[in-house]
Amino acid sequence: MEVRKTTALFKRTAGDADTFDSLTQWTEIEIRMAARSRLLQRFFRRGEDGAVYFVLDPARSSTSEKCTHLLDRAAYHWRRGEYSEALEVTEAATKLDPESEEAYLMLACYALEAEQWNLLARLYERVPEEFARRMPLVALRAVATAATGDASLAYATLEQLASHHTKNSFFLFAKAEVYRLERRWGESADYFRQLYSHQGDFPYGHIHAAQVLILLNAHDEAIGLLDGRLRSQPRNAEIYHWLGVALESSGERSKALQAYRESLSIQPERHSTHYRLGRLEHHIGHDVAALQHLRIAFDGMPDVLPLRRELVAVLIKLQQWQEAARLFPEMLRQDPTREDAEMLLHLYDHTESQQELEATLKDALQLYPQRPWLWYVYGLIALKRGDHLDAQRALTESIRLEPSADAYVALARLHRVVGQTANAIECYSRALELNRKHIAAWTERCMLRLEANQPDQALADIAQAIELAPDVGQFYYLRARCLLALGKESQALEDLIAAVQRDPTCIDAWLLSSQLWRQRGEYAQAIYALKQVLSVMPDDVSAHIAMAETQLAIGRFNAARHHIQRVLELRPEQGEELFLHVGKSLEARHLYNRALELYEEALQHYPNSADLRFRCGYVALKSGALHICSRQVEELAALDPIRAATLRDVYAALSHARRER
Repeated sequence: MEVRKTTALFKRTAGDADTFDSLTQWTEIEIRMAARSRLLQRFFRRGEDGAVYFVLDPARSSTSEKCTHLLDRAAYHWRRGEYSEALEVTEAATKLDPESEEAYLMLACYALEAEQWNLLARLYERVPEEFARRMPLVALRAVATAATGDASLAYATLEQLASHHTKNSFFLFAKAEVYRLERRWGESADYFRQLYSHQGDFPYGHIHAAQVLILLNAHDEAIGLLDGRLRSQPRNAEIYHWLGVALESSGERSKALQAYRESLSIQPERHSTHYRLGRLEHHIGHDVAALQHLRIAFDGMPDVLPLRRELVAVLIKLQQWQEAARLFPEMLRQDPTREDAEMLLHLYDHTESQQELEATLKDALQLYPQRPWLWYVYGLIALKRGDHLDAQRALTESIRLEPSADAYVALARLHRVVGQTANAIECYSRALELNRKHIAAWTERCMLRLEANQPDQALADIAQAIELAPDVGQFYYLRARCLLALGKESQALEDLIAAVQRDPTCIDAWLLSSQLWRQRGEYAQAIYALKQVLSVMPDDVSAHIAMAETQLAIGRFNAARHHIQRVLELRPEQGEELFLHVGKSLEARHLYNRALELYEEALQHYPNSADLRFRCGYVALKSGALHICSRQVEELAALDPIRAATLRDVYAALSHARRER
């Protein structure tokens, strides 16, 4: 039954007849060499596998010898995993020599391995009665019967054979295959084991046996069977494919990659292998390579939903939003999953096809109204577009169908947006009843309680979040805010240091720590913290403002001017407000001379600002620069007479006091 090295005569096909006539003058050796060369070019074009065919005088070939040669050709193709060619040649052999029982048996085995049940049925319609009644064709017919749906008849046939053929290899093979078709994986595996224990070199069934063993998590056993089959079929893409599946299932990803690639080197257009390889590449983070293989697989298998889902996931990972959005709607129409819902949210935020996606989601809700995650996603999308009533309706329906922490958190966010603090806190609490490890619920309830001036409860919430994720710097920043609200400044500063140690890019922590350092008069520490912010976010306006305040506080007017100028470039509409903010900050520290310099600088940019002129005049009074105050009173009279009069009265009182001294 395996490929045999033969010295049988080979009569060439009719297509080669004219060529043969032109070679009659050749010697016998030349004829053999030329014919053998053509055979090698035809049958070994993908690499030699050990089989050798000798061609003698075709004129003396008998029908049985021609049939033998066809079976050799078929076995050659079968060894290489070229099942359609093997079946075609074997069927030709049965027609050439209807008296060859071996040909019928080989065709039955090949059809069974390739699961070509229609071909197997046609075979039994024309097999001679004397062969049809013999083992092993009777046993193999039982498999065909089970495949067409009449399993009881198949079992009855095998029971009749069991009394005399229990140890027969073909009987064991048939029994294992019938159980496999019935999805009785344990019984099928047991009979496959008996088969190969009884006859280790039995040439059939290894791939089906490996599939069954993989389903039973007997990966090492499956790998052993496939490795054994490779020794006789070293160029079989199907074996390498399933070897890759077994290796991947056992966690040997690098070896699985090698097996899949070997399969594709033999059969480059094998779509199922491209799918498995692409999926594995995606799971190990090789997304560009994954996309290449998944696209090839999708071209050949566009109706395979898991493949489409994997391809869309990779496209999203590579931020190829439009192509992902084009492929996504079909996933919502065919049994949408939670993973599909998550992908829809990514697409909605990054694609231009928002209306089409939302329309498809509405259609999916009509088809699958009992899927809570579809209502959940619809609620989030409604919240994004500001339709609060629609969002609340969808999220409430999602919770009614299947209460989940995520849905309660989304509903809490909705209540926060509309200012319903108590309802939001209640929803966060419900979420935490369902999932005590929902970090977002802990942190967001903490922030909400801070806003509601409940620092003690907020502190308890963030403590839970830190316990769940002790390496997240942002959580220590939140705890520092809670501690500051409780008046514990030193402990807050310790937490801010812990925050930036865990996450050097935690901007909020750097900004708050710089503020605390400035309040303590530790300006060098404050400047260091602000430099960290600007190294990550060079255009952060609040950091530039804070840096300007700090530099002015230590007398570095030029350095402060640089940061003020940068803010004016970034936010020119906020220039007047910026100067007033920084100036008042200097006033609060009694740095009146620095504040005066700043206001004079500001008036060069905003000469018609009554607020700046009033502050400049006031600071001039505080610093004793009465001449500057006098000038500001005159300029302010036209802009704000009331404040000008107030400033004039104070100026007059101070001037009179000086004259008396």
